[in-house]
Amino acid sequence: MKVIVLHGDNERALNQRLEKFIEAAKARGWQINYLDSPERISEELSSVSLFGQQPFFVIKRINQWPLSTLKKVKNVLEKGEGTAVFYHNDFLGKTILGSLPKGVRLEEFKLPRLIFDFLDSFCPGNADKSLTLFHQILKKEPPEFVFALLARHVRDLYWAKTGSPLPLPPWRAQKLKNQAGKFTKGLLEEIIKSLAETDIKVKTSQAEVASSLDLLTVTLLK
Repeated sequence: MKVIVLHGDNERALNQRLEKFIEAAKARGWQINYLDSPERISEELSSVSLFGQQPFFVIKRINQWPLSTLKKVKNVLEKGEGTAVFYHNDFLGKTILGSLPKGVRLEEFKLPRLIFDFLDSFCPGNADKSLTLFHQILKKEPPEFVFALLARHVRDLYWAKTGSPLPLPPWRAQKLKNQAGKFTKGLLEEIIKSLAETDIKVKTSQAEVASSLDLLTVTLLK
């Protein structure tokens, strides 16, 4: 079986790449199967189409599989027919990647460094730098994409501020805690509320993303 792995932190690029594979599979008349549960994964991968179609599998949540399942799946992938695309919206570790058959086609999608610089700059007293980076990003990325990343980042900052568990590597969790320390809990709540209101206004054509984020940054990070 041909095995392709799509992983990384650039969700937009990941989704676009996955859609291209799915569109190609549909054009060829392949049978598309979506799998995300480890319980019957080996059986599903070994199944044969009643109409003789080439199987095409989209597999998610491989990071949640036990090692025993990974070993079983490896044997099935080595002997099976068709194509399997593993999709994961983050970077897969060496243990998981090493459990897959040799010859896997690995595609990694990273967010541009500039986006991380922007997210790191988003803190009180840093409005000018944050706005500069934001508009540099807009030269290559749509504002809706940046908005979604910022909303998720602010949510994580709030969790870090309130001591909620962070399902992240220790170094990333500590970095968030350091940045969250520059905010008050009340300010983060105000930003989250403003982002939610902006989201509604944008979806109902009452506001535009870029100008709304400009205003939010100037007024709340002053």
